[in-house]
Parts: sequence; C-alpha cells; structure tokens
Amino acid sequence: MLNKKLIVKNVMLDVSKIPIVENDFFLKEVIDLMNETKLGCVCIVNKKNVLKGIFTDGDLRRLLIKNQKPFSAFFTDNVFKHCTKNPISILKNKSLKYAVNIMEKKSIWDLPVVDTNKKLVGLLHLHNAIKTILK
Repeated sequence: MLNKKLIVKNVMLDVSKIPIVENDFFLKEVIDLMNETKLGCVCIVNKKNVLKGIFTDGDLRRLLIKNQKPFSAFFTDNVFKHCTKNPISILKNKSLKYAVNIMEKKSIWDLPVVDTNKKLVGLLHLHNAIKTILK
C-alpha cells in the first residue's frame, strides 16, 4: 500500500533537470532536446516560467502521421503550434498516490509540477513514481 505521506515534491525531477523551452523554439530544437534528455517531453513556459504547454513523444507521433509537408518545413515550425496547451499539471505538495491516479486516468507518463501561480517547479515521471512506490 502506498504511504500517504509520500508527496510529489519528494519524487519529482527538479526544474533544473528537465527540458524546458520558451514558446518561440523551433520543433527541431525541441526534438533534439527530447533526444538529449531522454525524457520524452519538453515543458513550454513563458518568460516568467509559467507553464504554457507540453510537447511529448505522442504529440510528435500524431503530428508525423497527420502532417504531410516536407521534413525541412516541418522542423522549422514553432513548437507552440503543435504542443498541448494548458496541460494537466499538479501542485508539488499533493500526494504521490493522487498524482499516479491522474497519470493512470489520463494515460500519461509525465506530469508537470507547478506552484500555485502555475510556475513550473519540476516534472513527475511515472518511472520515478513507480520506483518510489515499490521501495
């Protein structure tokens, strides 16, 4: 049984360890960053670090299937055009059990963690959550 004292902030990846871009980045830059960090998502913020969107491996797959333009044109698209805007997020003081339930219901692997002003403070990755639960 999951310990109810486990909270998101104790398991999340710190904001310094996750891929983050502002909404004016090219899709190619974001894909390179996803590949470099091996997380499968990039959080998109404004200049005040407020979460505005998320671009995931799933978004990329759907885009490749739907979009029929040449890759060179595709890569120069603005990432914000293709991201999930206003993504599901969670506060850092919520329980890990609550967060995992959200991830299960929404079929997502990564959950941005924000403060009460929607500023990005971290990312909860399902692998880390499961590893903590199994300990």
